[in-house]
Amino acid sequence: MANYTLQILHAADMEGGGGDLLNAPAFVSIVDYLEDQAENSLFLSSGDLILPGPYMSAAGDSSLRTAIQQANEAMLGLEAGTLSNLREGAGRVDLTLANLLEASAITLGNHEFDQGTNALADLIGTDIRSSELDGVRWLGAQFPYLSANLDFSGDDSLSGLFTDQILSNTAFTSTIDDLDTAAAAPKIAPATIIEEGGEQIGIVAATTQILESISSTGGVQVEGTDSNDMALLAQQLQVHIDELRDQGINKIVLMSHLQQIALEEELAGLLDGVDIIMAGGSNALLADADEALFPGTGQEPYDAYPILTKDASDNDVVLINTDGGWRYVGQLTVEFDKDGNILTDSINDDTSTIYTSTDATAAELWGSEEAAYAEGSKGEIAQDLVDAVAGLVTEKDGITFGSTDVYLQGERAFVRTEETNLGNLTADANLWYARQVDDAVMVSIKNGGGIREPIGTTYAVGSEGDYELRPPQANEDAGKAEGEVSQLDIESSLRFNNDLSILTLTRAQLLAVIEHAVSASDESSTPGQFAQVAGIQYSFDWTQEAGDRIQSAAIVDNNGDVQDVLVVNGELVGDMNASVKIVTLGFMADGGDGYPFGDFLELDEAAVDRIDLMDAGMDAGAATEADAGTEQDAFAEYMLSQFADSAFAEVDTDKSEDLRIQNLAFKEDEVLANNTDGVVRLYDTLFDRGPDQAGLSFWHGQLQQGGSLEQIAASFMASDEYQQTLGGDTSNEELIEQLYQNALGREAEAAGVEYWTEQLEQGPAVNVILGISESQEHMNILL
Repeated sequence: MANYTLQILHAADMEGGGGDLLNAPAFVSIVDYLEDQAENSLFLSSGDLILPGPYMSAAGDSSLRTAIQQANEAMLGLEAGTLSNLREGAGRVDLTLANLLEASAITLGNHEFDQGTNALADLIGTDIRSSELDGVRWLGAQFPYLSANLDFSGDDSLSGLFTDQILSNTAFTSTIDDLDTAAAAPKIAPATIIEEGGEQIGIVAATTQILESISSTGGVQVEGTDSNDMALLAQQLQVHIDELRDQGINKIVLMSHLQQIALEEELAGLLDGVDIIMAGGSNALLADADEALFPGTGQEPYDAYPILTKDASDNDVVLINTDGGWRYVGQLTVEFDKDGNILTDSINDDTSTIYTSTDATAAELWGSEEAAYAEGSKGEIAQDLVDAVAGLVTEKDGITFGSTDVYLQGERAFVRTEETNLGNLTADANLWYARQVDDAVMVSIKNGGGIREPIGTTYAVGSEGDYELRPPQANEDAGKAEGEVSQLDIESSLRFNNDLSILTLTRAQLLAVIEHAVSASDESSTPGQFAQVAGIQYSFDWTQEAGDRIQSAAIVDNNGDVQDVLVVNGELVGDMNASVKIVTLGFMADGGDGYPFGDFLELDEAAVDRIDLMDAGMDAGAATEADAGTEQDAFAEYMLSQFADSAFAEVDTDKSEDLRIQNLAFKEDEVLANNTDGVVRLYDTLFDRGPDQAGLSFWHGQLQQGGSLEQIAASFMASDEYQQTLGGDTSNEELIEQLYQNALGREAEAAGVEYWTEQLEQGPAVNVILGISESQEHMNILL
């Protein structure tokens, strides 16, 4: 038998809920072109087709009904008006585009569950009221949604759409030729079989094992775990891989959505029989050095395209991925021998590459932009549909709340790895907003994964692919001026519109929270739990074990002045049980992204004293587009209050210049003043206790104003506490012995007593106190 060549066109994390949907027409046109160039071709996606946001929600507006009907009729080759009862619904534009692409299969990602399992069932399932075409309300997904490690049996909405059988992907299609069969077609399975060019290709899929902590899964459960366990996942997947191989299928693709590409790399070596792995959820871009990148993302490729690795039997495996947001079409062309083994030499840069989803790329492939979107083409169908959504959404671009003179950085590569100006701004807004209910709230913490898009414009300059990051562009049709922040901007960036909650934590619990915020950080990870904060500054060292990464931390006021020194040299200082009020997202308060707030509530609900702002009776305020108590409303109200007359102007900084969240891999620790740890040691040396919060914060302020340890030690010696313990009639020998006991926890050796007594006789006592307090022995014991 001759070798078999297969082209896989693929996407990951299409996530068109915001402005990224505008990339979809070019994406569709490019796929349409590339499919015609190969004899055997599949289109696959590794999940997150949908994402809540204004574009996804707009598909549920009744004014979009005609556009959705027309797109589906054109896609199915029906006369206009045939599907007269086809209905609008959230996400149905995204799903229509996937059907238009003739997707062979898509993985269930985490964002498919964001609006709950009932909404997901309404989207992918059918709504057929009779056996006549005018009874068709919705045809649902024309492809299988796949996941082999989820249990759907406990969910009333999705269990009826699931089959545990491995069927041909055509069994999931709801065609208009037989509406009774269409209504009964399954939509979800662990795996499927695709026939292309006389060959059978097995497709298996996996969803992130932390799904239940990052989305709204209803009765759907991850099988066997709630944390990343690749050994377990490999066992679960191998069952289906072996079932496919038992049927004689020797070309197998795994479409996984594991959130971190390093997990797919680990998983590859644990499986036997998978030829190609599509990663998903990480937005880790694979691209060769000479390949054009989508402008404005600020993303560095994770690795070259594709990654070649080995499975558990030392067979070749190809790992592929692209960035999300309809930005790239991935193209893998690979040859298999007669036994189904990949011939890695068949992979070359001409036919295995990535394409940026731009009109320019589509025009280059087709010969012109007119050809790319020719009448009746898939590109035109996609363009007309997306234009209809964009027109509706534009109305929201005319509702504005304050302005910015700078680009507000909200790209995934930034908000999930470092402090950004948009992260700061939204965290500030939440803190300001919560203080309208309780002015004792000190800290704001939100997850970077909740920021889905920047607010601003990427503007191409020159002819070499350079670009500038500018504030939001004007929209004359909407009456929006340059720099104004609109409801559309807010909805696109804060798509989930989480409610806000005030919680009362202990200082120890607050440390646990910020430790969790950086616990998954490293050079290649972009975890959604990475925080954006206000009212607190901290540094972290990602070379330390998770749970021991925070090196310095302080609660600060609006001017950045320290109010409470929380952590010094990696140690919590002060009263661990003293309380701090914070504001966070309701999603996080419920344990979302693995945050431990839920554990605190279970431990002592009364102490945590949760106040959900949507239930706090807040006034409607000046901004009324979003519900009071939600993050979108907080941002809009804050922009109106603070930046209606004077625009926001804080340019986003590099990691090396960040102040709120300081990554010690990129800068020196500047959270606390020099010698703050020395003050902590002075408390121990002179008073045999840890510092109180007010005292340490005061002396930290003195250091920042140019004070020295010598001056602080002298002030300590003048205090009543010192006079009552070490002052008065204490002899030199007694003083030295007590300092040894306080600082070093032992008796002073004779040579030490002799030496320090001589120093006391020759100079001020401050020198002796600091000599013992700042000794290496004391440093080894304390901080």
